[in-house]
Amino acid sequence: MTYAILGGLEHSVERTAAELAERMGVPAPHFSRARRELEAAGWLEYTHSEGQIKFFRLGEAATGRDVVVPLHNRPTG
Repeated sequence: MTYAILGGLEHSVERTAAELAERMGVPAPHFSRARRELEAAGWLEYTHSEGQIKFFRLGEAATGRDVVVPLHNRPTG
């Protein structure tokens, strides 16, 4: 839910794991472990890193991005 609120459907959440853990009120190691599990399950996807810090956004399981067919590609008639 935090990634949906802070990043929406398309944008990376550019906050560190420690910042997000504090915001959620959980220990940073617990947050990092949960984030790895969510990434493995497709709920989050890695977007980029700055130095040692990795950034993520909602993944396919959360958004259905790859399931939706853009309307401009559909023939009209």
